Amino acid sequence: MVPRTLSLKIPNPFKPRYPRLDWIQVEITSFCNSGCLYCPQRAYRNRWDARQLPLEAFATLLPALKRTRLVYLQGWGEPFLHPGFFEMLRIGKSAGARVGTTTNGTLLDPSAAERLAAGGLDIIAFSLAGISPENDRIRNGTSLKAVLKSIEDLHRARNRHGVRSPAIHVAFLILRSQIDEIDRMPDFFANLGVDQVVVSSLSLVTSPDWSTEAILADTPEQWAELQGRIQQVREAGASRGVDIHFQLASPRAGPSPCDENVSRALVVGANGDISPCVMTNIPVKDEAACYFDRQPYPLPRLRFGNIGNRTIREIWHQRDYRAFRRQWAGSNLPDLCRRCYKSRFVRIETPVAGPAYNLVPDL
Repeated sequence: MVPRTLSLKIPNPFKPRYPRLDWIQVEITSFCNSGCLYCPQRAYRNRWDARQLPLEAFATLLPALKRTRLVYLQGWGEPFLHPGFFEMLRIGKSAGARVGTTTNGTLLDPSAAERLAAGGLDIIAFSLAGISPENDRIRNGTSLKAVLKSIEDLHRARNRHGVRSPAIHVAFLILRSQIDEIDRMPDFFANLGVDQVVVSSLSLVTSPDWSTEAILADTPEQWAELQGRIQQVREAGASRGVDIHFQLASPRAGPSPCDENVSRALVVGANGDISPCVMTNIPVKDEAACYFDRQPYPLPRLRFGNIGNRTIREIWHQRDYRAFRRQWAGSNLPDLCRRCYKSRFVRIETPVAGPAYNLVPDL
């Protein structure tokens, strides 16, 4: 008589775990209530894939969020258009992660400010493209006045709740035609109680007309002059208690791995697709072009799976995704990364800087 074997379920010690990530950026919606002139949503409006990530789909991310330092609720849309935003904030905080978002400020009323302070949001960034009426022209449908009012409301809400969060950031897009605005930043932001201002140049060029706005200097001499000017702005800001950082596309920088942090971060699109960064996850339905060095190229697309049918753990460890991360971290960048202005971004900082640059994804 053959003895009956005893079946025991033994854990597989070689089963891959969920990755430990610096951040997961979740595009909870690709709808937007503004029409910024430089935005891909405006350029590709006839092919834009406007959708919202279901709350149930976001909840399936919980195991991954528990091993992630920061959950950033923002992509190619306005996050406060999602009716489940505050529940997503609660889920992220319950996972033990920090939670942040970026907004155009049009929907952040005093009631929302109260809920953000009470709910423990860690970081909120307001998008600007100017500190003059030009902001409202470039960021059509938004209002500099509304952003300033929202910052004021957040300060009141934090004081009422006795908390110091959310930290208030400004994500400032600087265009070549607006470069003189950097000189006014220290005085402008000095009395707003903003924790940090991050000034970036245009990273996605959607038409030839915007190519001249993306690169702020053409020659080594112009770049050196601009760097000196920026250092003066940073020093003036530091003396007024304003922490200003610059990350700009340099005409002299060669392609190199960017701050999108592909090795320790990922992006979840509003349709559930997993991509290494927001620049490869632009929600356009059909083929489209973008411009790099004034030449047209196909819009970058790189997706490795969908949370609707696979977990982040499974997608992260699959062979093609691992191969991409190795190539990105090496000396031979993939073509789509070499043709991205973010591979030319450099940080311009000086020893007078305040706290270290906060860990946030692309704003």
